[in-house]
Amino acid sequence: MRKTLPLLLLALLSMSTFAQGGRLTDGEFSRQFDAYIRAALEKTPDVPGLTIAVVRENKPIFIKSYGVADRATGLKANDETLFYIASSTKSYMALAAAILDREGKIKLSDPITKYARGLNFKNAIPDKVTVRDLLTHTSGLDNWPLTFRLAYSGDSGPDEMARLFAAATTYNDSAYGKYKYDNLGYNIYAILLRNYLNKDWREVLREKVFDPIGMKHTTAYLSQINAKHWPHAEGYVIDAETGSVIPAPIKKVDSNMQSAGGIYTTAADAARWLEVNMNDGRVDGKQVIPTDIIRAAHTGYTQTVRDAPPFVGNGEYGLGWQIGKYKEDKVIYHHGGFTGYRSHISFMPDKKIGVAVFVNNDFMGSRLADLFATYAYDALNGMPGLEAEYSKQLTDAIDQYGKSIVQMKAGAASRAARKSQLTMPLSAYVGSYKNEYFGTMDLSEKNGGLLLKMGVIELVPTAFTQKETVRVELVPGQGEVIKFNVENGKVVSLTYNNMVFTKG
Repeated sequence: MRKTLPLLLLALLSMSTFAQGGRLTDGEFSRQFDAYIRAALEKTPDVPGLTIAVVRENKPIFIKSYGVADRATGLKANDETLFYIASSTKSYMALAAAILDREGKIKLSDPITKYARGLNFKNAIPDKVTVRDLLTHTSGLDNWPLTFRLAYSGDSGPDEMARLFAAATTYNDSAYGKYKYDNLGYNIYAILLRNYLNKDWREVLREKVFDPIGMKHTTAYLSQINAKHWPHAEGYVIDAETGSVIPAPIKKVDSNMQSAGGIYTTAADAARWLEVNMNDGRVDGKQVIPTDIIRAAHTGYTQTVRDAPPFVGNGEYGLGWQIGKYKEDKVIYHHGGFTGYRSHISFMPDKKIGVAVFVNNDFMGSRLADLFATYAYDALNGMPGLEAEYSKQLTDAIDQYGKSIVQMKAGAASRAARKSQLTMPLSAYVGSYKNEYFGTMDLSEKNGGLLLKMGVIELVPTAFTQKETVRVELVPGQGEVIKFNVENGKVVSLTYNNMVFTKG
């Protein structure tokens, strides 16, 4: 680390005059930003690759990619590499919903029950819950099995998801109208699209958003990426036991790409997306989305409080967009994160500066995504002392990353020292376990241990501290417990997330 610090300082100090007094030219900014990124990546080799777009006014002034998209093959990231953007998908989906509202197809002010006809709800949903409530996270609804299957296990056929929506959704009146961020509202909106209009959310995005804006390398289908041989970034995480970089444990496929987080895109297409949003629906000098629809998406409908950097404090949530401040400037943004990926999309509507950063790592990559985005804003806004401040921020981030790795490895070592609390031969636990909401969990023996499969999820359970339990991470990074239920010396079921799975 000490060997590379002078390189960073030299690169920054050599350009110090650019940030002092006066607006940076596009070329000056590009050289300065590229130097900072390269120096930062030299110090953070655990970040595989990333791609960045910066837009000022009505054109991209910086589009570049760094590192590798696939460590196994050595495929380098370039400006045609697609990155998964996770929850940043919501702003695209909400824009499509605003367009359908204008067309009178599904009105945002209508109760969701209007578009759920034919579905038999186990728990009643009041008519006051509107489509807009779904998209602003204020519906008061809850359905974890639905969001789990759509985002993680991928056991998500459309008919089954409609059944699950009706069977497992609950309503809490005390939560209605209060902002609570999750994927559910956008997942339900996709179900309503199919139920009422017989349209798949992916095709709606393509027809209403991607094609009009000219986003030619943006898709919600992994199958399309593979069929067209588009280069795309593989996701990477940090192995808790070794602290080394490994492939993400859950892969994205068509079945777990979902309307709250299901887009792959490039930096060039992200630049077009920023341009449209910053210029009231115009791109390449053409009006491709009506101005009032764009402005409606950027209107705050509920109050929020954000405590996650870089945009903290009181704000609002629009249609798929967070609305807040960075220093004294208004900023509109939506980030995304999933195991192995991090996305940052934001823009300053008054300054007409926008940034998109996509990284195929969700640990140190998350910190770098935000660091590079705010660097771009501060550089273009002429921040004094830019070099020293961002050298310090990078050093602090690296130090914290090192401490996190130490803590992670210590936690993994502690868990590895646990003794199995399973009291019977492994063969007694093998079998298929079914739950009407979560689906099927299959357990088999492999290499002297258990192997769990659930849709696209595959993992090895580890020991936990209580009798007849194991620890799993069906949601990566979140330790969860499975308890086997034994009657008369036989395993008859298991309990996960307070749900019973019956052994078949």
